[in-house]
Amino acid sequence: MGNQTVDRQGPLDNPVSGSRQTPGTGRLRRSRTCAVGFYLCLAIALAWVTRRAVSREDPPASTQSKASPAAARTQPPAKAQPAAHSTPGIPAAAASAAPEAIDRQPYRIELHLSFDPSARIDHARRAALLKQWQAQVRRFVGPPWIITIAVTPSPLASGNLETLEAEAFSKFDPTFDKIWLVRVSAASPASGLVFTGREYDTATRRLGPLQEHTAFVLADAPRAMLQFALELFSPTALITGQEGGRALLLVRGGSIAPASELGKVVSKGTVFVPLRLITMKDHSIAIRRIAFTYLQTQETEGATARCAIVSALRDPLTQRVALPNTLAALGIKPGNNTLRLRFLNRPDLAPAAGYTLLARAVPDGLAHELGMTDRAGRIALKPGFADGLVVLRLVAGTAEPLVEFPMMPGESSDERAIPIDPMPLSIGYQVQLDALRDEIIDLVAQRSRLEKRMEARLQGEDLEGLEQGLKEYVLLPSRDLYADRLSKMKEQATKQQAESKKPVLSKNTQARFSELQVLIDRYLDNDAYQSYTEALERKRSERVGAATTKGSSKRQLPAAAAPAQSRSRGETAQPAGPSAPPQAPSAQPTPNPPPF
Repeated sequence: MGNQTVDRQGPLDNPVSGSRQTPGTGRLRRSRTCAVGFYLCLAIALAWVTRRAVSREDPPASTQSKASPAAARTQPPAKAQPAAHSTPGIPAAAASAAPEAIDRQPYRIELHLSFDPSARIDHARRAALLKQWQAQVRRFVGPPWIITIAVTPSPLASGNLETLEAEAFSKFDPTFDKIWLVRVSAASPASGLVFTGREYDTATRRLGPLQEHTAFVLADAPRAMLQFALELFSPTALITGQEGGRALLLVRGGSIAPASELGKVVSKGTVFVPLRLITMKDHSIAIRRIAFTYLQTQETEGATARCAIVSALRDPLTQRVALPNTLAALGIKPGNNTLRLRFLNRPDLAPAAGYTLLARAVPDGLAHELGMTDRAGRIALKPGFADGLVVLRLVAGTAEPLVEFPMMPGESSDERAIPIDPMPLSIGYQVQLDALRDEIIDLVAQRSRLEKRMEARLQGEDLEGLEQGLKEYVLLPSRDLYADRLSKMKEQATKQQAESKKPVLSKNTQARFSELQVLIDRYLDNDAYQSYTEALERKRSERVGAATTKGSSKRQLPAAAAPAQSRSRGETAQPAGPSAPPQAPSAQPTPNPPPF
């Protein structure tokens, strides 16, 4: 060391600066060394705490190895969570404890794709088709869908999809939200591919309608498969309440921005089926559909959809339920099933034969006839009879509605039995009112024909023809006759309704009574008869006055000619010139002219 003095802090003589350090400099170095050691110990402690937290989440390998091989085989393999669900700076245990909001949750879909041998698609074409289809999905739909393609498709995809039941999906992986069964086959009438499939929703345990889409060109198969997937997909939602007569829905995935407008989860016109999830006494969940009720989206605001309630019930979304329940909704679209309905008469449930079924589109479509029930009360509606939600109305006679309810075309192939009240008394009065209306219309036509004829006679000064027309007009039935018949019929119907305690004067029947009363008051009045009678009397008086005036003027002509004759006689007494010989008086007086 030489002559330098050395202590535990180092050399006191600083060869760099050439000056000797003071004792304060050593104390500063000691304090810095202590601070570095303190922070180092703190970092070690934090690393040890983090390691203990991770070890609590994942059991050690020794614990897993102690389990029996049979138990290890029965346990499902662990699945990696998507990286998008982890939050930076928060441990995995804390992130899993806080579930994500329903409007931020995407749909996890498992696709089971089966190729029929008639399609003639090998593994290479299958891989190319799926690759191009997935690119289309990422381009137009994007984050709302997370699709997993099953390596080995389920045998259900190759079976009869139309007769498939929801119980057949109990063995599928419940971690997926949707199960798609799709079969690709060759188009029978022409070249191309036909995509056929159904969707199963694991949360509501409901099976969607059968969907079908055709790709007429093989090169167009990826785009056709994308359109088919959009038709197959049905969103889910929670019914959070009602506002202004409309239902408020919180749609799952509604807050996830899609790749394009085509990939929006819900839009205007989307139809939902309301469901009631009831917690039973044994803590099981019973899922029941609210019958004859649909929710049609009118407007959307973020993840909230405001839907019109289209139902045959007065209060379908009521909360007056004894057991705890939650209202949910599942989307539905027109399917490719044949809709089968059977109408039965109460109370003996006899077949309702010979009734007409009408349909109109929701909300304000025009009604059109679909067909008539057969002897068994059945009617089958082929797929495509409507493009969306419709309201079906069963009509007796010509316009008496027996039942009215909404329905989605092709929703299910199962036959639905619908009991109805035939209302025989009301229908009987409707037949009588129709007959009375036909009589009134015929009478109005006869009156109109006579009025046109009398108008022509009046303009042609044919008073005798006008008088004959008035005589025929008087022979027609009077207004009071039909008014009395209508009032007696209504009194009788009111009496029968009070005695039988059954609806006789329905809304349609009351409207028919009012319509006929207006028809009688407006078209069966006597104004035309009175006006033509007054015109006939006026014409006659004018003709008589004209004849009298003409006769009096002609009778005054001989009186005026008498003085002229007397003057001519006086002039004859005077000598007349040769150029003016006297005129001889007439032998007979001039007769008076006839009055006409």
